Amino acid sequence: MDIVKIEITLPLPSEVAVDTTYKIEGTAKVADILSPPPWLYAQVQKKDWYKPDIIEETIYERGFPMPVTGTFSIDWRPKKKGIYEVTIVATPAPLALPLIGVPPITGESEMMKVNVGEEQVGEFTELKITKYEKITV
Repeated sequence: MDIVKIEITLPLPSEVAVDTTYKIEGTAKVADILSPPPWLYAQVQKKDWYKPDIIEETIYERGFPMPVTGTFSIDWRPKKKGIYEVTIVATPAPLALPLIGVPPITGESEMMKVNVGEEQVGEFTELKITKYEKITV
């Protein structure tokens, strides 16, 4: 059972681009009533079919939960193409402390699967041409 309840309100899209920053937003509270823990991370694991789980590339992006409300925001900027699994984790202290016996994870969000593709250059959404004129010189 998780001590910290984590709910993601703005998940990552399932398809993202290299070198583009994406936000993960949500709330985290201890026992549904107390303020959030000070240590929240996005645990990002690059999944390669040929690598065993123990040597997968894992990075941690720190989030900063707001007091009382428990809302948090974490930025992630993928550097490599590939398939990733992203989970928000809460810890009782900085991640280095599990080496001295502090339990590392006190809460986890649901895992998000993300496919990182090529950089999207010059992509426009909701572009509308309202007037077109031919210019002669």
